[in-house]
Amino acid sequence: MNNKHIKIDSLEVEKLNIVDKNGNVKLSLFNNDHIPPGIMNNKVFLNHRKNDPCSGMMFYNNDGDEVGGLIYGNEVDEEGNYQAIASLTFDQYKQDQVVQMHYTDHNGDKQYGFSVYDRPSTPLPEMIEKHKEIQNKVMDEKNKEGVIENLWSGNVERAFMGKSKNGEVSVKLMDRIGNPRIRLAIDEFDVPCMEFLDEKGNVIYKLPPEL
Repeated sequence: MNNKHIKIDSLEVEKLNIVDKNGNVKLSLFNNDHIPPGIMNNKVFLNHRKNDPCSGMMFYNNDGDEVGGLIYGNEVDEEGNYQAIASLTFDQYKQDQVVQMHYTDHNGDKQYGFSVYDRPSTPLPEMIEKHKEIQNKVMDEKNKEGVIENLWSGNVERAFMGKSKNGEVSVKLMDRIGNPRIRLAIDEFDVPCMEFLDEKGNVIYKLPPEL
């Protein structure tokens, strides 16, 4: 008998995968011992979260690629120092996150908000492999750093809205290479301001104007 509906009052698992009718994973729920690695083009290409104290869920598209997710967690050491994080992301096709809601807290030093990113059109696994190739090349370290920087040049934060560690609430808009160009803020003393900046970070116009 093929049951179409089963009612379960309580279910305890350490990992749960939601799949389509062909068995392809579409959503994964997990605890901190089972956080999945990054998967794209049916290959594990990134395993940077394996030691993170995070639980959450990951989203997967019709290609089987990870396309974002929700992670959250915290750590407390023997002296009572703590750090906590939470992040909800949505990824560009074959690339990294382009939209993120995030929160970090280290012993009360908090930052949280909403960010928008630009990503290049080159698939992320290709960029990671290219990065490894450059690192293994025998070349001047300064030149190597320049080549790596150029490789990742299309990855920039374009907008941020939130609260910084110093207590300032702001909206920041960045140009296509990541330089802040407009900043609207209320500082920790409740003083509002609006600034326009050039590509070098110099303020070219400010409201209210400085006396």
